[in-house]
Amino acid sequence: MGDALEVLWDWSYEIEQSRLEELYVKAKREQWNADVALDWSRVVDPAGRILDPERMAFLRMDFFKGLSKSQMDGFNARYSAWVLSQLLHGEQGALMVAGQLVSAVPDYEAKLYVASQAMDEARHVEVFARYIRRLDRIYPVQPILRGILDRIMSSPFWQAKMVGMQVILEGLALGSFINVRAATACDLLRDALAYVIKDEARHVAFGSLYLGRGIAEMHPDDRAVVEDFALDATRLTLLMRRGMEGFEGFDAVLRESGIDPADFLKALYAEVAGGFQLASTPGSVHTFRGLVLPGIVRAGLVSDRVRPAYESARIEPFSDTALLDEIERTGALERPSA
Repeated sequence: MGDALEVLWDWSYEIEQSRLEELYVKAKREQWNADVALDWSRVVDPAGRILDPERMAFLRMDFFKGLSKSQMDGFNARYSAWVLSQLLHGEQGALMVAGQLVSAVPDYEAKLYVASQAMDEARHVEVFARYIRRLDRIYPVQPILRGILDRIMSSPFWQAKMVGMQVILEGLALGSFINVRAATACDLLRDALAYVIKDEARHVAFGSLYLGRGIAEMHPDDRAVVEDFALDATRLTLLMRRGMEGFEGFDAVLRESGIDPADFLKALYAEVAGGFQLASTPGSVHTFRGLVLPGIVRAGLVSDRVRPAYESARIEPFSDTALLDEIERTGALERPSA
């Protein structure tokens, strides 16, 4: 699992960053109980519009038009459960890393905040697991996601853990939750995501506020290691989101829906070659452009040394921090799009 993580104590118990204190106060005030906040008596219809094809480009493939209604209903339920399962696994990863960060971050106010985040993540794990079981079943973790989580957990630098979780995966989660909420007709899922989004916005704001100072204070050699970590994690996340590698583990969904995975892949390649694009729906949050990459740039992790590697990987290090500024200022994300 790599080198042991250094435990850092703060015996002063002084709050030195008022904006972090404000986030912690907000986190305490906005704690919620899923048993009370959500009406679990509502029906979750697997054949309902859990994810709207009009907002999920993948579901608009011509391939799916050849399926019967019952087959498509079954596929929609399983596909929705598979998507939500990956979000669930990411939330468990966030829970585990938050626990590590409580002992690893050096400042008292940061320890208080990540402790509140651990409670948030525990609640998210509970809610997603509970909902997915109502819909279908929990699918295994996608291999690339598992690899990213393992790298974050095993890094000896708390700064790497924070960029991996607070900037990359939490930024990805926040954008995904907003987009899924806009794409679902399930009232229970919509209400659950409204609560989760508020929590995730605070987590992204914490990373945006706190990480830059920690990076700036690192020894140059250690900072270079974290720069490389951020680049590698970004590459892997983009593969998971945009490449064929993102379909690893998807065979089970296809087979259980009566679809031959080979037929599906053949159709997917043909439609993409014919001009079909798995692009974001207009109005969706552009997760990498608006949240992830600006967060990496703001943290000071795209130095002249590593910038050519981003260019070689065809990753543009966007630096427009408008969305991050909004989240940092308010601890929330009020607008639905980038």
